[in-house]
Amino acid sequence: MTDRMTSDLLRTSELAKASDPGGFWLSASYLLWPNSKINPTARGRQSPAERRAQIAAWRTSEGALRRLGVPCAYCGREACEWFGKVDIPLGASVTYRNTTVPGHQGTALCYPCVSCLWAFPYGAVLSGGRAMAIHSWDDDFLARVTRSAVQQTLERAIAVTSVKGAKKIPYARELAVLSAVREYGHQRRRITAPVELFVLSNSNKEQLLVTQEMSQPIAEWLRSTVRHANRKQGYAALTATQATKQVPGEAYLAKRAFARPAQVLNAAVANLLTRAAASQGAVPPEVASLHAIVHSYCIEVLTMDEKDVERITLLAGRLAALLGQDSRPGPFRDFVRANSSGGNLYGWFRSRAVEWQLFPRPEGTEPVLLPVRDYRLLFEDERSWSWRRLLTFAVLEALARNGWKPKGSNEELRELQDELSDSADSDNDEN
Repeated sequence: MTDRMTSDLLRTSELAKASDPGGFWLSASYLLWPNSKINPTARGRQSPAERRAQIAAWRTSEGALRRLGVPCAYCGREACEWFGKVDIPLGASVTYRNTTVPGHQGTALCYPCVSCLWAFPYGAVLSGGRAMAIHSWDDDFLARVTRSAVQQTLERAIAVTSVKGAKKIPYARELAVLSAVREYGHQRRRITAPVELFVLSNSNKEQLLVTQEMSQPIAEWLRSTVRHANRKQGYAALTATQATKQVPGEAYLAKRAFARPAQVLNAAVANLLTRAAASQGAVPPEVASLHAIVHSYCIEVLTMDEKDVERITLLAGRLAALLGQDSRPGPFRDFVRANSSGGNLYGWFRSRAVEWQLFPRPEGTEPVLLPVRDYRLLFEDERSWSWRRLLTFAVLEALARNGWKPKGSNEELRELQDELSDSADSDNDEN
């Protein structure tokens, strides 16, 4: 393997610059091994033969026979040499500069460990002046994504020219992780560990290491959206709710999966409210296709108890029965306002509880509009805002299932539209 890696670098000796056809590894060297034998300052004055000699000397395997008498910093075996920036990609945050200070010999490594470091770019994706790598302590998942990355690297390395001018996708690296996780959905094995995203630069222009972690429950849930039929059908609808004018839905879903998982639910509800506003309060029909995937997300990712999710669904059914007694937009508008950020949902429930007692109720429903346990979820649980967003979603779903559509004067419908839009904006502000 080390011979293959050395031969790949030797092919750069004929190139004048990294942008020449086949210059992938020369370009990569400026990112990962600045000032190494492949790209010295005097490279332009060297002949191809001189370049080959220096690269071969740098990557020689003769050092494997050396013994320093000190342990390898990585594995504890006896080290063969002291190594520095030209062999070791940045492995700490920018606070710790990846340089060897004057008088310091460097990092002691054995030949197998330094060879693994040389192999790092084969398992990474190099683009935009940075390297991206996916890691997980789930060995089977890691093996599969690494094989895919190696194949992609080899294909790019043998390409005649690199593709330039392609439109950049926001959060492309996070999206690549999401795609890798969902691709793993075709396997029978679960993802059993978090999935990490490393983005680094070891160049002289920029030293950077940024790490993000996708939790194991999110990774496994994303995998399940490929394997479970009802989630697979709802996935497209869910990603559509995550989109903005600037960011495609799946890319934003990927970003939120890393940074703020609860915002996936917020964004979905905000999108439904926005679409309802655009149609004068009519609930979007796609809400039905979101039921299974939203509920699974709440239970498996946001760790809501399944029985409590069912309680919120039943509460939403009671509210839909109350709001749908006639087609007036006012009651629905008042609920949306009360359940928005800054709204007085408790006061709204207190007044509507009286109506629930005074007016005929659907047969088989509870006599109490808001039982104590439901109250605690909406007002005392640490995830109260998520429970309230789920309640809004469930009410929209129940109203759509009952065939309810608001009817009223133009002024009443405009007021409903404004309230739905304001509530959606409030949810998006939480993003």
